[in-house]
Amino acid sequence: MKKILIFLWLSLFIQCHTQNKVIPKTDSSFEKFNIENFNKNAVRGMLEFKDNKISSFQDFQSPGYRERNYSLDSFFKINKFFFNNGNIEKKGALFNIGSQVGIWYYFDEAGRLIKEENTDEGYAFTPEDIIKYCKKNNIELSKGYHERDGYQTSVYKNELDGKKVWLISYLASLNKQEKEVKLTLDGQTGKVIKREEFPYDSY
Repeated sequence: MKKILIFLWLSLFIQCHTQNKVIPKTDSSFEKFNIENFNKNAVRGMLEFKDNKISSFQDFQSPGYRERNYSLDSFFKINKFFFNNGNIEKKGALFNIGSQVGIWYYFDEAGRLIKEENTDEGYAFTPEDIIKYCKKNNIELSKGYHERDGYQTSVYKNELDGKKVWLISYLASLNKQEKEVKLTLDGQTGKVIKREEFPYDSY
């Protein structure tokens, strides 16, 4: 298990630049899911690796398998999906709670690269700009993995009237009350197109 954890950490270190303003990097290389190790060590369909640098989770998909990798110092995670035979199906980065970012790679069942997709196409206001915007406006973004036991800021891509937009949802204290704030930002300029506030009840 220790050797597996060391190998996983080294793999992530090579793939990811952990500075929080940089999207972790994946590449077009072939990868294979270790089905034998998963079947042997998974507990209730989940296999976890954790240390003070990374948190990694492997589980079943329908069909196939998935691996999610979180770095302690990053606002982004890397997701990898595998076919039933263990061959890589697709991989790329996402906001920890949110949409795909950067280049995503897609493969056929034999492991051959069939497509590269720039998921940021059409967004002049980049994921890095979103991080700067949140910092400037005191919007807390989560780094690394967190249990889903509280509200976490989410960042998603969408379209509004044919325009690319960013959707940011976060919790704020306004007039001594907690409210959920939903922002719609122009995907080209970062200008706030729409702002909505909703009462928030944690129970």
